[in-house]
Amino acid sequence: MRFRQALPALAVALAASAAWGPPAVAAPGEGGGAAAGTPAGSQPAPSGGSGGATFGQAAPKPKPKHRRPRRAQPTATGTGTGVHRFPIAGAFDWGGPDAGFGARRKGHRHQGQDLAAASGTPVVAPYRGVVTAVQYQARGAGRYIVIDGEDYDYVFMHLRTGSVVVREGERVRTGQAIAAVGSTGESSGPHLHFELWEGPWYDGGHPIDPLPLLQQWASPASG
Repeated sequence: MRFRQALPALAVALAASAAWGPPAVAAPGEGGGAAAGTPAGSQPAPSGGSGGATFGQAAPKPKPKHRRPRRAQPTATGTGTGVHRFPIAGAFDWGGPDAGFGARRKGHRHQGQDLAAASGTPVVAPYRGVVTAVQYQARGAGRYIVIDGEDYDYVFMHLRTGSVVVREGERVRTGQAIAAVGSTGESSGPHLHFELWEGPWYDGGHPIDPLPLLQQWASPASG
């Protein structure tokens, strides 16, 4: 008799248990918290030196996802469509062997050409393009600019504090003043560290020796 009276209560308990169901199991990749692994979107620091009289790494800004196709451009000296301008608008010096591309630096090879000039000498865009970086690196490149040109990426380092007159995203024309020679960052004296990249700067491209083109762009009386 007592067993029959207990049956309704037992049935209610079993029904409640079935309604709750089994414990939920997290799907693969879910969960969160301090999960092991690399945070989404993180990227390793670029390898190689930042060049010039520097020993650090220049941290590049993310490049636009959609970049214009590269087109070969004439290398004549002068102004106007299809020509380039020398990046320093004033007196300069080519420097010695240590100033060139591939020269040994502490922990890396030099990735550009150092052009000695007086502090404050104007720096101009060699060719038209879009400014993709205006940044500062205390232990390295100092104040620097990157221009996504229509043929190459152009990089200018150790620029004088307060001299930068362009901003990221701005379109510049050939020969437009962008800054002035300085000695910011890890630098032993006023000079422009100039880099030329085939393809995007630190985003799949690679630096090339800029000296042959610089020599073509230079005015015969420039240096």
